[in-house]
Amino acid sequence: MMRIGGIVDISTKDIPGKVCMVIFTTGCNLRCEFCYNKHLLLSESGRDVGEKKLINQIKNNSLINAISITGGEPTLNPKLLTFCKKLSELDKYISLDTNGTNPTFITQIFPYINRIALDLKAPLNKEKYEQICNTGIDIEKLLRTFRIINNNSSIDFEIRTTYVKGLLNPEDIHNIIKFLREENFRGTYVIQQYQYSEGVGDEYKNKFQETTHSDIYQLLKPYEKISLPFEIYVRDDIVGYSSLENIIKMANEEL
Repeated sequence: MMRIGGIVDISTKDIPGKVCMVIFTTGCNLRCEFCYNKHLLLSESGRDVGEKKLINQIKNNSLINAISITGGEPTLNPKLLTFCKKLSELDKYISLDTNGTNPTFITQIFPYINRIALDLKAPLNKEKYEQICNTGIDIEKLLRTFRIINNNSSIDFEIRTTYVKGLLNPEDIHNIIKFLREENFRGTYVIQQYQYSEGVGDEYKNKFQETTHSDIYQLLKPYEKISLPFEIYVRDDIVGYSSLENIIKMANEEL
């Protein structure tokens, strides 16, 4: 049995260039106030679903060519490794979202997946990170996870940061990009545009200001004419992934 928090049968916004089914696991070891999946924070939330039933649901979905596993924090699920092993036999592209706190699990799951999206919430500064996650953080584990994935060229690699004004500032984003350049990051870097949704919770509705395309453009403007060894994209809940060129167009439309 797999403990899951929900399923989206078809999504075109979670993996670039793929049509995927999204499987949400339950349980998370972080407590970010801007999280839009707070109903998945506790491992006992959600429901148990038989692995065979899940596999058949995927097989019967002829519209998808990929599976995105997210949460919650999927690496906390004790059944995920064996589940992904079975998924890998379906000839589907498999992507895993993670907060990077479990590097040992990441090394174990490599043979069964194609892509990892690592949620880098801030520069790797312990005080800053713990302020955002509202819990203790082992920065060395995050760094180890990053380097393990970055050194495995068989895995597609995305780093993503949710830009929440008041928690992060432009200097934080510049420091993340600087870190990625210094580490010879080989993937894509994605700025996620914070937008309030019901899952964040009414008590946080007025705490965080929504990020506009203009905000994102101002963040990334210094890199408009700089050649980076990796590409930068922006992701929102409406369009999904957008290039910097498209963000410039959307920012101009907001003016």
